[in-house]
Amino acid sequence: MHLLWDIRVVLDLFLGGIGIGAFVLASILYTIDYQKYKIVCKTGFFIAPIFVAIGLLFLLLEIGRPLHAITMLISVNPTSILSWGGFLQGGFIVLSLFIAFKILKDQAISNILLFITMTLAFIVGIYHGALLSSLGRSVWNSSLPVLFLSTSLVSGFLTTMFIAKIFKQEEVTNKLVKGSMIVFLLLSFVSIIGWIYGLKSQDATSKEALTFMMSEYFILISISIIFGMILPIVIYIKSLFAKVHLSDLELKFTAISTFFGILALKYVVVYLGQLEYIVK
Repeated sequence: MHLLWDIRVVLDLFLGGIGIGAFVLASILYTIDYQKYKIVCKTGFFIAPIFVAIGLLFLLLEIGRPLHAITMLISVNPTSILSWGGFLQGGFIVLSLFIAFKILKDQAISNILLFITMTLAFIVGIYHGALLSSLGRSVWNSSLPVLFLSTSLVSGFLTTMFIAKIFKQEEVTNKLVKGSMIVFLLLSFVSIIGWIYGLKSQDATSKEALTFMMSEYFILISISIIFGMILPIVIYIKSLFAKVHLSDLELKFTAISTFFGILALKYVVVYLGQLEYIVK
């Protein structure tokens, strides 16, 4: 089987997604009430550049230039979508590290800086899906940018809350966070159903890819939908409308199940578009 990209691109998309989701959550709660959600904010701001940096390292290894990280911040190959990814993620790392340093020093963060960095985070999140869609493969259709952005926000939110819970034995969510999680999870679910339907309704290559996925990746795609989306949706809807806090077990379960569910999803999507019968 001829593969353009291996597991390193999957890890870049996955870990980078967690990083941008963590930063978005921290930024939202910082704006609302930093003192009340201080642990969650610090957790999100600190882990965001770490996860994105590790993901970027895998991307640089895939490109074959692991020692050229600084170069990619000041120069970009306009014909290389991977090079653009390194540039965008590198820029996000620099800004998010600066914010993390200010948080560490208990210095205030301007709303302008937060807005610029959060905008870049969203661009990186959309880029993750656009990276695949731009190649024109029918398997990597136009639904991927929304799917990858929404799943990145979900995994980043939950990873941040999971880690924050270790340091703070109190409620680390609020109605806004729960509502946002439900929206992102539902958007992820609708996007993946739309992606699968797109495979079914497009050309013969897409239908062949769908058949292959159902036979070879059925367990992984089922894990991604059931454990990465459906069960967390049920748990968060129950918590929101019953007006009760998530239990430690519920928070840990949703974080871990979504972590592996979204990793499985991105693995399937990346590899499915590279099958030998598609790569002509």
